[in-house]
Amino acid sequence: MSLWSYISGNSSSQSGSSYINSTVSAALAKVQNTGSAPDASATAGSDTGVSISANAQAAAAEADDNKKDFADLAREIRSSLDTLYAAEKTAGKPQAANFANLSGRALSAVVLNQGDQFTPAERHQAKAALDQQTRAAFISATQGGMSMSSLSSYSRSLVAQYDAMSSEERQARGWTQSFRDNAAKVVSEGSLSLFDQIDS
Repeated sequence: MSLWSYISGNSSSQSGSSYINSTVSAALAKVQNTGSAPDASATAGSDTGVSISANAQAAAAEADDNKKDFADLAREIRSSLDTLYAAEKTAGKPQAANFANLSGRALSAVVLNQGDQFTPAERHQAKAALDQQTRAAFISATQGGMSMSSLSSYSRSLVAQYDAMSSEERQARGWTQSFRDNAAKVVSEGSLSLFDQIDS
């Protein structure tokens, strides 16, 4: 699926984008290398006979985007958005994009707008999508109930995410070293300082 298919919410395959080739190839390679069978959500047929789950696509996109130069990624997103908007205009549809499926790094490229390529509306949508990722992870971690154990587990994942992300993504998310240190305290000391910080 091309990048503009991700941001349009269109699940049909599109050609001519390096994003589709790298994302799908990475996901397929991962499945082939591990010898794992696709999960139930990945077995729906497609014109190629292969379908990849949304989670596998997201993981492959995240890994692929993390390898890209930040400025190159921003240009790729701008090009994909322009392609999407042109296609929607031709089809007589509203020119809108769905940012929800983009990787954290891709969203960060839009939010930070270092090349001054994105509109205020696009930046707002990208920031909202980043914030939604954080909310969804918290809800998932605490769905069994709010306990010190679930908060500790969530905080452990925050530390791992922080350590793995680029400085640009940390900046776009507003995650500072202090934020990371407070998350680590929740894990090591059972301190709720991280959540005090979030509420303030």
